[in-house]
Amino acid sequence: MASKVKAKKTAKKRALKRKVPVQRAGRTSTSRLSSKNQLTVPVDILRRVGLEAGDEVEFVVNDAGFIELSKYDKMRALDELVAKYGDLFADFDLSEERKSAWPE
Repeated sequence: MASKVKAKKTAKKRALKRKVPVQRAGRTSTSRLSSKNQLTVPVDILRRVGLEAGDEVEFVVNDAGFIELSKYDKMRALDELVAKYGDLFADFDLSEERKSAWPE
């Protein structure tokens, strides 16, 4: 008999825990830089940009002097490298280089 009563109580507790996160009153979007040069990014901003714990982020100072924070994309970094130096070896011929290095 006692197990039925406990089962009903736990079912109610589980139903109450499933709340949709909302911004609480009094939250601000500011943070203070610590003595170790660390910042805490407010949760509502993290949710808005889709960042989660463990994500790598990239900091860039734009032309206006503002710090931009974005999720680090390794492929974007590779694409920027290819765009910058992609034509460096445009006239390079590997077979010719091998012939000159190792004559037959």
